[in-house]
Amino acid sequence: MAKTSSEKKLDKANKKLKELEKFKYNDSLGLSSAYSTAYDDYSDWLQNAAENGYGKYLSDVETLFGDVMKQEKFSYDPVKDKLFQLYKEQYTNQGNRAMKNQLGAAAAFSGGYNSSAAQSASQNAYQNYLTALSDKAAETYQNALNMYKYKQQNLFDKYNAARDMNNAANDAYWKQADAKAQRMNSAYNAYSNERNYQYNKYSSDRNFYQNQGKNALDQINWLKEYQLKKKQYKGG
Repeated sequence: MAKTSSEKKLDKANKKLKELEKFKYNDSLGLSSAYSTAYDDYSDWLQNAAENGYGKYLSDVETLFGDVMKQEKFSYDPVKDKLFQLYKEQYTNQGNRAMKNQLGAAAAFSGGYNSSAAQSASQNAYQNYLTALSDKAAETYQNALNMYKYKQQNLFDKYNAARDMNNAANDAYWKQADAKAQRMNSAYNAYSNERNYQYNKYSSDRNFYQNQGKNALDQINWLKEYQLKKKQYKGG
């Protein structure tokens, strides 16, 4: 017996519903793969931050910061100052020579006798060199202080340079990370929009064939009930 149009519609609806039993995303455009690749790239960038430049100069910054914090206060000891000791030897020798020369000159003038005036003159000659040495002490003190300040500033400059380079490296790292995150988000949005479109179409098709099958089944049931009543009416 040939099937009615309603039965044919029901068979078609059931066949379509079987095909639509589960949603299957079609990645023919490669959007899911593109998102997966972008996600892996971004994740790898974050997980390997050090290898990708983050904190590139951090060890230098920490070392130099430690050196800055360990700096000793300025102190000056002329005994340990080689330059001052050189001046001391030089001026002491020159003072001794000046004192001897003064005594020798006085003795020659006085017939070989050292007078108190000669002694005083020789001491003054010697003292002049000690006074000059005292002036050199102030000079070597200032030189040492200037050298201390220079080394201190040089250390600060190295620390600041290392810190600036590390900050620049970190900024470059995060700039690249942001670019990768944007590519990942764009890829995800494209994939998500396409998947939602396909799922909405799948849901719409499924609802359509569910309604078509229900209508066909209702029509079949109505026809069966109608024929039954018609048969009963005829007394058959």
